[in-house]
Amino acid sequence: MRPIRSFLILLIAAPLAAQTALVADATVRSTAGGSVVAALKQGTTVTVGAARDGEVFVTFTGWVDGSKLGGVKDSFPAQLTGPIAMRLRSAPSMRGAILGEVRPGAGLHTMSRQGTWVNVSRGGWVNSTSLPRGSALSASAAKAAPTVRPTPKQAVPVVKTPAKPAAATPRPATQQAAPEPSVDSPAVIESVPDGAMRVVRTSVARSSPNGGVLGQIAAGTVVVPLARTRGWVRVRAEMWVPERDVVPADALFGATLSAADLRADPEGTRGKTVRWEVQVLALQYADPLRHELALDEPYYLAKGPGAEEQLLYLAIPPSLLTEAKSIQPLTRLLITARVRTGRSQPVGIPILDILALAKQ
Repeated sequence: MRPIRSFLILLIAAPLAAQTALVADATVRSTAGGSVVAALKQGTTVTVGAARDGEVFVTFTGWVDGSKLGGVKDSFPAQLTGPIAMRLRSAPSMRGAILGEVRPGAGLHTMSRQGTWVNVSRGGWVNSTSLPRGSALSASAAKAAPTVRPTPKQAVPVVKTPAKPAAATPRPATQQAAPEPSVDSPAVIESVPDGAMRVVRTSVARSSPNGGVLGQIAAGTVVVPLARTRGWVRVRAEMWVPERDVVPADALFGATLSAADLRADPEGTRGKTVRWEVQVLALQYADPLRHELALDEPYYLAKGPGAEEQLLYLAIPPSLLTEAKSIQPLTRLLITARVRTGRSQPVGIPILDILALAKQ
C-alpha cells in the first residue's frame, strides 16, 4: 500500500504548492526582463508557475476601481487607463488591504464585479528572491508532477504541464510560433497567454455551470481562465469566425439605422454602432476642410449602405490601415463602424469610425 499512499500525497500536495506569499516587495513584468505591469507588496499571495534564469512566473488577484478600466488590450479583456498607477486591494472597498499597484496601460483579466469594484487577475514574472526558498517549481519537478484532474472539492490548478511534448499544441492565430523548448526547459507558459490552460478532452461549453449548451471545445484548445466556482471554470478561447456571422454586442448597436437616419438625427445617432455593406470609392487623407476629421487622418470615401447612394467618410484606425490600403476602389465591404457624426461640416456627409471590415 505504500506506493498508493505516496501517489495520493503527491496528488494532494501539487496544487497546494502552487500558492505562496511574497517574502519581499516584487516588481511584476509582462515577460522575463520585459516591461513592468505591476508592483506587489511583501505578504501578497500569488500562484507560482514556471521558473527561468532567476525569474518566476506568478499570477496575482485583487480588487480595483472599475471606473479606471478601459477596453480590450491584446489578449486581455480590460486595461488600466489614465496616466497614474492604481492600487490593488484585497477586498472591494477602500478599507481593503493594499496588495500593490497596477501600472498604467497594463492588461487585466476581469473575474467578477461588486458595485464599482472589479476583481482582476494578471500573470507576470518576478525575481525569485521575492519568493520563499524552494517555492518555484523547477523544470524537472514540473515534468514529473502528474496532471491533477479537478473534482468538486478540489481547487483547479492554474498551471498545467502536459505529459507529452508540446509540439502539437495549437496556438492562437494571432500569436507567432515559438521555437520548440528543450527537454529541460520549463517554458510551457511562454507558448500560451498568461495563466492559460489546455483542454485535455473534448468538452461541453455552457453559458453558466447550470446553463444552456453553447457548443463544444476540442481537445488541445488553449483557454484563459477568468473565474472559478464549484468545479467549473469560466474561460475565454481565441478563435476565428466569418465576419458575416456576427453582429456587435454593443448596447448602442443600431441594427436598422440607415444613412438617412444619421443625417436626420446627427446627435441622437452619435456613438451608435452599425454593420453596413458599403462600396469603397477611394482611400483619402483628410485636409483642413474636413472639420471633423483630424488633419491627414486616413479615411475611405465610400457610398452606401446597401442600395443607398449616400456618400460616407469611413475613418480608418492605424490597426486596419495596411489592410485598407490593399483594397481596390469599387470593392464592396462589410464594415462594423461607430458613428462619429451623422452630418459633418461643411458638406453634411456622415463620418463613421471603422471597427472591423471584410470583403464581400
